[in-house]
Amino acid sequence: MKRLCCPPYRETEAGTKDDIPGVVDPKAASGFRFRLQGPLHTGRLAAGALAVAILGPSVVDRPAWAQGTGSGETIMLAPITVEARRREEPLIDVPVAATVLDEGQLDQERITDSEDLARRVPSFVLSTFGDDPRSAVPIIRGVGALSTVLAPDNSTVPTLVDGAPLPAFAAAGQLLDVEQVEVLRGPQGTLFGRNSTAGAINVRPVVPDGTPERTVIGEIGSDVFRRIEVRLGDALSENLFGRVAIRYTGQNAYLDNLQPGEDDIGGFDIGAARASLRWLPSEATDVRFSVNLDIDTRDGGYVFRLRDEDVFQGQPFFRRTLVGGTTNVDHDFDAMRLSSVTSLQYYDNDLDTDANDGIVLNAFLGLPPEATIADGDFNDDSEDELQAYQEIRLSSLPESDLGWVVGAVASYNDFSARYDRTSSLFPTSAGLREVTLQSQSYAVFGDISVPFLERFEVATGFRYTREIKDIDHTYIGTGAPGTVDTFAQDGRRTFDLFAGRVSLSYEPTEDSLLYASVSRGAKAGGFSRFTNNAGLGIPEDGFDDTRIWAFEGGAKAELFDRRLSVSLAGFFNDIRDEALLIFDPGTLTFPIENLDLRTYGVEGDVTALLPYGFDITGAIAWTETEITDFDADAGINTEEGNRVSLVPRLAGSVTLNYVGAPADFGLDGDFDVTASVGYRFTGARPAEVSNTFELDPQHVLDARLGVAMGPLEVYAFGENLVGNELEQQGIELIPGVRSVVVSRGRTVGMGVSLQF
Repeated sequence: MKRLCCPPYRETEAGTKDDIPGVVDPKAASGFRFRLQGPLHTGRLAAGALAVAILGPSVVDRPAWAQGTGSGETIMLAPITVEARRREEPLIDVPVAATVLDEGQLDQERITDSEDLARRVPSFVLSTFGDDPRSAVPIIRGVGALSTVLAPDNSTVPTLVDGAPLPAFAAAGQLLDVEQVEVLRGPQGTLFGRNSTAGAINVRPVVPDGTPERTVIGEIGSDVFRRIEVRLGDALSENLFGRVAIRYTGQNAYLDNLQPGEDDIGGFDIGAARASLRWLPSEATDVRFSVNLDIDTRDGGYVFRLRDEDVFQGQPFFRRTLVGGTTNVDHDFDAMRLSSVTSLQYYDNDLDTDANDGIVLNAFLGLPPEATIADGDFNDDSEDELQAYQEIRLSSLPESDLGWVVGAVASYNDFSARYDRTSSLFPTSAGLREVTLQSQSYAVFGDISVPFLERFEVATGFRYTREIKDIDHTYIGTGAPGTVDTFAQDGRRTFDLFAGRVSLSYEPTEDSLLYASVSRGAKAGGFSRFTNNAGLGIPEDGFDDTRIWAFEGGAKAELFDRRLSVSLAGFFNDIRDEALLIFDPGTLTFPIENLDLRTYGVEGDVTALLPYGFDITGAIAWTETEITDFDADAGINTEEGNRVSLVPRLAGSVTLNYVGAPADFGLDGDFDVTASVGYRFTGARPAEVSNTFELDPQHVLDARLGVAMGPLEVYAFGENLVGNELEQQGIELIPGVRSVVVSRGRTVGMGVSLQF
């Protein structure tokens, strides 16, 4: 049976990938094992054409590339296999815009979690509320939640691990023991299901295959940064293989807290573990089982502070515990593959925060910061959710000329929360709320790709989903004037969702593709997890489903004997009824309203292998957004033509990697050198739909330099070397008083990696 996850080798003209076994560098005679970097193999416009113009002459003038192997052969980019259409295909053949990062890139560029990943993909924005991963808001191509994620299944960008989606409040987490990450842009609802109107993130962990691995990594750095990671893999018997990976990461606080008797803010301790088994009972059957654990503890979460000021508040506390398991079964018949994905995930969130920051309140109300020390305002929140997921599908075999897949999905989510809050400023948000949200989702889907006239292909897909949303909540008030003593509600909403996609593609050559596609996506409505209006005795009506029409045209090419890869695309999205949580100062309530939006833009990506062991990847995205319609009587502080919040017009990244030895440059030395330097830019973006002010641009410079001697590598690293704290969210409380939440600035350190 064909292996379902194939490693991202670089191939040579002198032989096949079998000449470079597994993760072994061609210089492996020294004993040093290093997974060579694969390409960033994505999409879009002017940057790709510019790269061809700049790099093309040098490519032609230098017929022998990457001579550092000492063998004289030409190194070329390896084919990348993706599951963008829920079946294995070379990315160059798929009419979908995608960014693909392999295990080598994740390690070399120190991409260890979802926030690192978002900075690497220019069209992908992941804004958090003050180091609180529960509240991460994923946005792709300007499509995403406009404020906070309103409900546990309200995300527009699902994260799938082992083919199963994670709950939205547990999706922003560690990338541990991962072989490949695929960031798919544009609506993916046809094949990836509920709430993927903006895109999907497909995480493919390393599949046990019997390859022995014993790796230990240790790091220390500034602000008492510490990390230790262990990866173990081996064959347990002739047809049973296993892997275990464990990681701990911690760092001390970075925000100065001026409140007497309180510690600084921003420290964290994160532990993650993953274990997987693979059983091959026959050549036709592949069974894989994995379990995962992620414990994220922080003294952060919703840390709003006055812009460019320190904080003045009680130290917050946040803990998220995620545990789950997934079973994948694949069986090949003569003409098709049967696949089953069964997953059970559970998480528990606990968050305790001071409801007021003294410096913010001093600017807002004119009170001295000390007035908040004994005000008694606090938030004590706890949430937990159980998600069960089952998918069955039939698909064509990888070698089939006609590609197709059909399947069915059933999922169940049970979310419970207890919010105990007091607030002297917003009495309607205070009180004790106990909320239960239950979701049932059933779907059938299909997709087919039909080649015709030798180089053309037409592809179409469809998905029907029925979602049932239930709410049951109770409220006990604090006795504040204008609020009720108690309130209770139960209700149900049902949604019938239709998603579809059609594309036409043409292959001018075997290594190029032109394509155009039209997609319709849909995201279910539901009920808010925080019953905002219960304090006034008003039931939650919930919010409606969101619909999107998306149009895309693009081109991909692998040039100069696959030493240069470029991808180009333009897109246009028309979004109807995206939900927004707003504050109504007249009633002191937080209603949910709907807006229509439009986003459009161009993207470009390039990957090139350079002489002497260097490779470079670059990406750029230009995104225009505007609010096109809303209810003028709803009290939304915005205007038609305003930009969508949190979306930058311009974003880009460039990364230069090196893997080589002193002999590449005619020098002596029995060691290898690995180096990576990457610059990420995120432009200024509106903090709110009101467009009253913009969050500062982000300039992030990361670097890593290592020396390997046999199985030992010692390296130095720097994250966000520019040093600035990064503004993630913002709100204007009153004219001129602007509060923001930020993420950490510079971290530098040293690391050691040992393989034995």
